Amino acid sequence: MDRNIQESKEYRLAKEWEMAVNSYSFDPRKFAAAIPGMHPTNQQSLYRLVRECIKVMADDSRRYDDRNRASHEEAKCIMEYLNEHGKYIPLK
Repeated sequence: MDRNIQESKEYRLAKEWEMAVNSYSFDPRKFAAAIPGMHPTNQQSLYRLVRECIKVMADDSRRYDDRNRASHEEAKCIMEYLNEHGKYIPLK
């Protein structure tokens, strides 16, 4: 991974997203409901992002505790499925 990740637009976006979801008023269903209104290419890009997030969350070398163990375990199950049945997701 790039040593200068903190200078990247991706890192800045991840930190903005972290602040947005760190609130009881954030509703993931409302966020998801906005997806159909996105351009199809952007929907594809969002899915690639979600897959990469799942891959990181499934990684056993990271530290987990009771606050994120359930998502880690579910991400591992999703990765098992994707490793066996996953498709190549093209950019366009």
